[in-house]
Amino acid sequence: MKALALGMLLMIGTAMADGLEDAKAKIAAQDKALNAAYGKLKAALTPELFADVQEDQRSWVEYRDYMSEGQAHGEEAEKSQDRWEMATGLTEERIKWLEAWKALDKRKGWAGSYSDGRGGLLQVIQKGGDYWFLLSVVRGPSFHIGELGGKLRINGQTAWFETKAEGEDKPTWLTLVEENRHPGRVQVFPENAQSFHGARAYFDGSYLWTGELSAEDQKKALEEIKKE
Repeated sequence: MKALALGMLLMIGTAMADGLEDAKAKIAAQDKALNAAYGKLKAALTPELFADVQEDQRSWVEYRDYMSEGQAHGEEAEKSQDRWEMATGLTEERIKWLEAWKALDKRKGWAGSYSDGRGGLLQVIQKGGDYWFLLSVVRGPSFHIGELGGKLRINGQTAWFETKAEGEDKPTWLTLVEENRHPGRVQVFPENAQSFHGARAYFDGSYLWTGELSAEDQKKALEEIKKE
């Protein structure tokens, strides 16, 4: 299992509650914090932009329920500590994602960390005039993973990568396109990338810039890329 993808799995996994009631109390607190972050974002964005966030938020609530209830493993969902812990971890990450919308003006160029809010993490590192990327995903209640990385070719609002998996006749392409409506949000389009992820994992999605990468994160990402 890839190291970064495993780290993501652990990150979204649980808030490590001591018991069922503690787990329920923590998700209640996080839900309150989520609603507060959502309200602040509504006040900060234009109505047109917030409408897009609102649509995504509705979809995310369904995603959180799907992921969390999948951790009950046959137990009654209401009484499953794992279910509530998963919901708490996902909500904590969602709050960070919402808050990132208000910091997009700090983004300079392509470099940084991007999240699709659903288990997908894109990291772009600039070294001199070159750009490198690492795309890692953890998808679904069964945690199917995927990872792909290498050197990006960038032309304005579009970035592109090509490789070929061992034993494959056709190359793998990955195209990244910055959205015109939302500078700082990148659409990812893979082609023939199934060799790099599990059966239920996928790279496709809309990834939001969430901040700069620390020197340590850049180092770790580059080390993972060298293993690809």
